[in-house]
Amino acid sequence: MKLSALLYFLFIVQFAFSQNASIKGVVKTEDNFDTDFEVRLIGANQKASVSGNQFSFTKLSSGEYSISLRAPGYEVFFEEFYLSKDEQKNMLVELLLISDQLDEIMIIDEQTGINSKTPYSFTSVSLEAIKDKSSPNGLMGTLRDIPGVYGAEFGQGIVKPFIRGLGFSRVVTVFQGNKLENQQWGGDHGLGVNDLGVKRVDVIKGPASVLYGSGALGGVLLVKDDETYLKSNTITGNFGTSFNSISNGYRTFGSVAKKFENDFYVAADLAYENHADYKDGEGRIIGNSRFNTNTIRFHAGLDQESFQNKFSFTYNDQSLGIIDDNEMEETLATSRNDRSMQLPFQEVVDYLFSYKQNSQHEKYETFLHLSHHINERKEIEEAFDEVDLGFRQQHTFYNGRISLTNTAIKHSFGIQGSFLNNKNMQGAQEFLVPDANFFETGAYYLGEYEVNNYFLQAALRYDYRSITGEANSQQLIDDGFILPGNPENRKLNTDFGGLTGSFGVSKTIKKHKIKANVSTGYRAPDLAELFSNGPHPGTTRFEIGNVNFEREQSYQADLNYEFKSRKFSAAASVFGSLINNYIFFSSADEVEPESGLNIWDYRQVDARLYGGEFNLQYRPFEDKEFKLNFSGAVVRGDNLDFNEPLTFIPPDNLNFGIDWMPFTTTTRIFGGVRLVAEQDRPGFNETLTEAYTLFNLGVSHHFELGKNQLQASLIGNNLLNETFVDHMSLLRANQVTSPGRNISLNLRYLF
Repeated sequence: MKLSALLYFLFIVQFAFSQNASIKGVVKTEDNFDTDFEVRLIGANQKASVSGNQFSFTKLSSGEYSISLRAPGYEVFFEEFYLSKDEQKNMLVELLLISDQLDEIMIIDEQTGINSKTPYSFTSVSLEAIKDKSSPNGLMGTLRDIPGVYGAEFGQGIVKPFIRGLGFSRVVTVFQGNKLENQQWGGDHGLGVNDLGVKRVDVIKGPASVLYGSGALGGVLLVKDDETYLKSNTITGNFGTSFNSISNGYRTFGSVAKKFENDFYVAADLAYENHADYKDGEGRIIGNSRFNTNTIRFHAGLDQESFQNKFSFTYNDQSLGIIDDNEMEETLATSRNDRSMQLPFQEVVDYLFSYKQNSQHEKYETFLHLSHHINERKEIEEAFDEVDLGFRQQHTFYNGRISLTNTAIKHSFGIQGSFLNNKNMQGAQEFLVPDANFFETGAYYLGEYEVNNYFLQAALRYDYRSITGEANSQQLIDDGFILPGNPENRKLNTDFGGLTGSFGVSKTIKKHKIKANVSTGYRAPDLAELFSNGPHPGTTRFEIGNVNFEREQSYQADLNYEFKSRKFSAAASVFGSLINNYIFFSSADEVEPESGLNIWDYRQVDARLYGGEFNLQYRPFEDKEFKLNFSGAVVRGDNLDFNEPLTFIPPDNLNFGIDWMPFTTTTRIFGGVRLVAEQDRPGFNETLTEAYTLFNLGVSHHFELGKNQLQASLIGNNLLNETFVDHMSLLRANQVTSPGRNISLNLRYLF
């Protein structure tokens, strides 16, 4: 008995110490598209540790194994092998496209249930690469490289998204599942989100009001959280830093997450960013372009096979310098590395709480989202201890959907709505808009049917919005603020309602896909367009709204073509849109007597926009990572009532890019040229802007440090130090030049 026990003990010890074999793999796809994948190791009761496009298994005993990888739209990868004692097996797995399918089917938006087969024109942009973490313009610094997407700047820290020539309140941003309402009506109000904890952004181009309600007239930015930690049962995360020479700016960030065996998970993200004033191509310091940002994010939830939920919280604190209209004549610049806030500047603080849950059943699936967003915005102009313009906005957003999945036609029924309250802060010195609130609710139906490689999608929606402006607070009475029409009870109410719809079809023929879509979208006028009647700090304007405005209504047709093969891919889109009751801002050629400011008012006209985008990608060598890219976009916009161009229509542009991994290691060289044409079709009160060319070049490398990885990149933007004025700059009327050469260094450690 003693001998048997001893032999058994020695066997156990030998077995324990023989579990030192491991497998490490890197996953790439034939079309070089970042995709989620599922990996299974048959022969071991162990989950893979997954980080980005890498997976690993550790503490394996010797023996026979088989491994399988699956990803939507790609052929299943399968391999059998034998692991010897202490063997460290390295794998490079390439997933091949399914021959009769153009691309993988991925979920574009959980809230609405739409996926990549939708006839909408959309682009998915991964933000996982270290080279995408470098732009001082944050999220929009990467997104505006997409054909048809542009950024309107009011300095580096304030960039607003434009899609196909439409921006401000005409583009919806969905962040943390919340339909973002952060005073985007203001030209000097930025997007208000950054890429901390973000995996990718899906950009829907064209009217999407049928699924997202008011404001999605131009398109939608769907910001997706990085949830790779759900694939691992160990603590995962990363931390790093970035430096930008253009503003002597730095950013430090970190993330950590853990999924437990009971399927509960927690995650946290933290970032701090600080920039001095930037320099243009001539080395001139653009005064008061400095800014800094603090961001904290927290997530917790449950991730089970048929039920998932997630609670998230984001805190974002920004201090943003406001570039003066007279900057090119009398600069506010101080010393090169001065980071202290100076007058005028903005303080913006956001608190966003959200909860979402998904459930999957045999015959149906459900989705629920609830969020509450507090946005506090101060514009400080005359003195540090005085708030010239201040708002505290609270926005509650809800979204629910149920989809029937076991029928030939997939039926989805959804409701969405908002409660918004916007109040002027106590003690503010000036008032641009009154206190206001709105209630909005909408219900939609989405039907999807697939037959013989045709995918049909139709949607119909009805919305109602009630908006109330109130000027009966004591501070508004003392200020003498008057609502349009000067109502006796100092209160105004206006309602908007109506139908929107879309119908589209996509046809897949092996490597070709054609999409056609017709849709209508709408936008209710924002608070400034309806109720503004006062000076706007940080500008030289006295702004006047019009409470009698009708809602904007657009009618658009889209045609898209895509082709993908092992070596070559192409995508092209053309679109045309008519917008009834298009609202624009113009000078009244009058001066307001008390303030002495120029009066600007809002007006409505009928408008037309049309244009197109294309993107070509060529991989000449099947066995090498070498990729050439060529893309471009054209947009035209006309004011049909006055027979003149619309304002804020971007110039034509072409982009050439190269991406090359010249060695067997993970060194990557990338670069490009951006050609921006002269914008010689200026709209009302706009000036012509000249053409310019930007050259970019960078290199990145991934260093293996045991089980972990260090990523590094060195990138040069505008390497020829071009001096230019961007037509999409909100400061172009004052000829404020854009940033010059920027060298950025980025480091990120993944564990």
